[in-house]
Amino acid sequence: KPLGWIVTLTRRRAIDQLRRRQAYSRARERYSKQLEHQPRNPRWEAFEPFVRSDLRHFLEKCMRTLPRFQREAVELAFFKGLSHSEIAAATNAPIGTVKTRLELGLQKLTHVLRPLRHKV
Repeated sequence: KPLGWIVTLTRRRAIDQLRRRQAYSRARERYSKQLEHQPRNPRWEAFEPFVRSDLRHFLEKCMRTLPRFQREAVELAFFKGLSHSEIAAATNAPIGTVKTRLELGLQKLTHVLRPLRHKV
């Protein structure tokens, strides 16, 4: 029956979305706990705000090299944690287009960041 199929499909998608969000939340908690348990280095703590600021500005500069739609897709996926289908809904773009924008954006970021790979 079509109604039963639609209800089941909707329920499963809602559960999948909930699981994705919970997994993302758990990963963030694990990372935070891991950071809390690392020994503190007073020298590093003095420079940390400057390093973080520099990294943030550098990442913003790299992101500005991307075309607008690729940048938007990368930001929604990696900074907001949206899934491909959520990005498609937010940007009114087909899911295939979203995947292409993400792939091209990540390729360009990889190319921009390649010279730094061995310096970090």
